Amino acid sequence: STLRGWFQRSCAFIVGRRSVTHIAMDARSFGPRHPYDDAHKIMATMQVEIGELRNALQSEHQQRVYELSGCRREILDLQHRLVQQHTEQTMQHQTVSSALTNEIELRGGQIETLKSQMALVLRRSEVIQPLKELETKHFEKLVNDLEKANVDRRTSCDKLEDKLNLEIENREHQCQRISEEVGLQKARVEADFAQDRERIDCLTQNVQLAGEMMTTGSYDHIERSTLRSSDSLLGSMLSSMPTTGSGFRPSQPVDEPSTAD
Repeated sequence: STLRGWFQRSCAFIVGRRSVTHIAMDARSFGPRHPYDDAHKIMATMQVEIGELRNALQSEHQQRVYELSGCRREILDLQHRLVQQHTEQTMQHQTVSSALTNEIELRGGQIETLKSQMALVLRRSEVIQPLKELETKHFEKLVNDLEKANVDRRTSCDKLEDKLNLEIENREHQCQRISEEVGLQKARVEADFAQDRERIDCLTQNVQLAGEMMTTGSYDHIERSTLRSSDSLLGSMLSSMPTTGSGFRPSQPVDEPSTAD
């Protein structure tokens, strides 16, 4: 298409050149002329133009040959790249295809396993469903029993709390009465302890006096006030004796206390 356009432009240029030459060849500008001068000039002009066209065509042909060789090299390079890309794409496709095939097989096995597990689960669920219903009923019964037991236990706890409060009140009264009795008993015991200590002192004194009397055989040196102040039996007996007398004479001598004791 480019060559055809160039040829059309060249023909138009030649036609225009001929018209200009024809206009320039005015009959009045030349003298007597040969009848073939115009044709000769036209032919010479056309030869020059044909030479120019040949040169232009030759340069255009060389340029087109160079461009064609470049296009062929590019086409060969593109074909080589296309073959290489096709080889790589084929290898990648084979790799992806094999991996996808393996994955499909693996997923297929997993799906079959999952189907078998789901079937087993469904069978077990069908078996477990009556047990679930029974368990639900049992649970509802246990809830009702628990609520009833809670009510009974709450009533029992209230009664027990009332009894416990009453028992605590009774125990408080008893403890208060016992504490009062303990106070009285403590006062009585303290009084008895004081009386017992006084009697023990008197008894000790009387025993000492009795020992002296048994040792010396006389009670003249004993003061009557001391004898009368004693509440013991010995004090009463000694205080009732006469004030004069020869004293007490034992029938047998008093044994000396043993040193071995």
